[in-house]
Amino acid sequence: MSLGRKLGPGDVVALYGELGSGKTTLIRGICRSFSVGDWVKSPSFVLVREYPGRIPIYHIDLYRIEGDQFPDLEEYLELGGIVLIEWAEKVEDRLPEQTIRVYLRIAGQNLREIEIVDPRS
Repeated sequence: MSLGRKLGPGDVVALYGELGSGKTTLIRGICRSFSVGDWVKSPSFVLVREYPGRIPIYHIDLYRIEGDQFPDLEEYLELGGIVLIEWAEKVEDRLPEQTIRVYLRIAGQNLREIEIVDPRS
């Protein structure tokens, strides 16, 4: 079963991995599980993209800032949608205990290794 199908309101997914490891691509796949179109892209220049749907999705990308420069994190965590955070290591100390952590590694030119740590299971 895909990660997207296991997510529900209030879930937080923290993504870790170097540039180009597939964080945004994985988020696109999760969003497809919720019928969000192919227009999902990295919010690097706007920080957060909100995708409406049966469950709202908040796609946060902290690549260009430090975590303490994003004071609104807790607000997004309380909205009841699904929160997907790229470069989550920048806010590690502010993530909820039940955060699902996804570690992506480049294993070859077109090959990625993915480790999912889900404290809910």
